[in-house]
Amino acid sequence: WTAATNAVGYNVQYRIVGAPSWTSTTSATNLVGITSLIPTSNYEWQVQTNCGSSNLSAFSSSSTFSTVTACITPTGLNTTGITASAATLNWTAVSGATGYNIQYRAVGAPIWSIASSTITSATISIFVSGTFEWQVQTNCGSSNLSSFSSSSTFSTPATVPCAVPTGLSTTG
Repeated sequence: WTAATNAVGYNVQYRIVGAPSWTSTTSATNLVGITSLIPTSNYEWQVQTNCGSSNLSAFSSSSTFSTVTACITPTGLNTTGITASAATLNWTAVSGATGYNIQYRAVGAPIWSIASSTITSATISIFVSGTFEWQVQTNCGSSNLSSFSSSSTFSTPATVPCAVPTGLSTTG
């Protein structure tokens, strides 16, 4: 909202449209963040200027906003098709998903590799043998993302070292 002249703070109240009571908070500036809102709900809110010494304005007219549907974290993580150089990561579909973000790394590595998929699987390339962990996040569109899932792990088969030739001989 636009800052008011002589304001020392603001009183903000919000509620689900038509609810009997308001939830109140305060702000020292002309913006406030609110949390713990109910997904897929229509809210109304109003602001009152506090000029100090109990000098308060009337509340503004109401403004409205809608919360988005909560984006659900994927479950059912499993890994198939594990080879020394690739693995297929799978999970259960989430209703409302427009895609999925995947992060994976060797266990203990400091940096995650990133992938994305519009279906419930992704095949990743692996360049070293070892144990890997991965997580998946649902993208419900419009910057509505779930949390990343708990990690799932898998191990690639150890690569068999290529033997050095022996018994060299020369024939005439």
